Amino acid sequence: MSSGKILLVFDGGNAPGYSAVATSLTEEGDKRGYEVFAAFEGFRSLTGDNISKEKLIRLVMSRRQSWSLNAEGTPTRALYRAIDLPGSEFRSERYPDFAKPEKQRKAADFIRSEGFTHLVGVGGNGTIKGVKALNQFIPNIQTGFINVSVDSDILGDIAVGYLTGAEEGAKIARGLFDDAYTHKRIYILEMMGRESGKHALMSGASARAHLIVLPGFIFPDQVFRDVTSKLMEVDHALVVVAEGYQREARAKFLPERVDAAMYFKRQLIESGLVETPRRRIISEPFTRYLRGIRPLYIECAIAYLKAFAIYKAFDKGMTQIMPYYLGEHAHGIRNFSELMTNNQVEQGFLDLIDRFNLPSLREYVSCHFRAECGKNAVADVSNSIEFN
Repeated sequence: MSSGKILLVFDGGNAPGYSAVATSLTEEGDKRGYEVFAAFEGFRSLTGDNISKEKLIRLVMSRRQSWSLNAEGTPTRALYRAIDLPGSEFRSERYPDFAKPEKQRKAADFIRSEGFTHLVGVGGNGTIKGVKALNQFIPNIQTGFINVSVDSDILGDIAVGYLTGAEEGAKIARGLFDDAYTHKRIYILEMMGRESGKHALMSGASARAHLIVLPGFIFPDQVFRDVTSKLMEVDHALVVVAEGYQREARAKFLPERVDAAMYFKRQLIESGLVETPRRRIISEPFTRYLRGIRPLYIECAIAYLKAFAIYKAFDKGMTQIMPYYLGEHAHGIRNFSELMTNNQVEQGFLDLIDRFNLPSLREYVSCHFRAECGKNAVADVSNSIEFN
């Protein structure tokens, strides 16, 4: 006898671990007697705005069961060996129209008409907002969320995919570091980090980048002069720039795409940085590649731990829940009411951004991001952006 019929909705940007979470939820659901389905194109599939013919796909573990269901006309995927696969076969890009209440009502009508008893959103901050919005229209359906993203933007949880992204990003950054050292170059590398730059910070710090530039930074002239002066002194350097750096200013160049690394290079040249045959200055964009890589196996284990926790909570009658993982001795369940967006960098990690030890830069960070303006502050804190 079935314990229920559960719908998984994968939405938003891809991240390592989507398949790990799908496999874990399917395996544990099978054990507990659930029928597991995925929305083929995320929230879009539920509203009638689907692009593909298929709206739903059945998820099972057994290949023989998938052959049988497919022969009966039910699109089915066996996930027995999919735990570490990159990417996902059932998701869509972000679907902005789902913010409209009429779209949410249509999705709720579809969910009820298909007889689903449970719904789990899988993704980042945008996906949890979509699930929260649906709750008001499906009060009798138990809902949950599993956090999967590269930037880990939900407070109180480490997202599946975050550790993999940071590790892979660090490998790329370190490769450029060693190339810079060997060939006496200055590399300026754009990495993911649209809002806080958390990914760029962790990857860059792990690779021992000389300088990490975060999205909220608006450097005064003195900082640019000091950075330029230092780069003129050294024979090699790696500078990591988060993709969100000066996003609005760069948008003025559209339709030409000026990535964050290229833009920061231009600013340094305007401040006096000179490229010579002995000191090449190379900007490299590196953002989306790491979304399509295989997850670390430790993240596969975390995915299964979260899947087990959410089913255990469902069996207790809980709803509007997210399993969280902060370490071996810190994991459990949080209610939706506890969840908040965390597009910020912890202040302690700001000490990792500067291996040049530039006083003006450190003063700027202290003044703007720690509210510790001293007598020699280089900028007015009234225009600061706080990183908590």
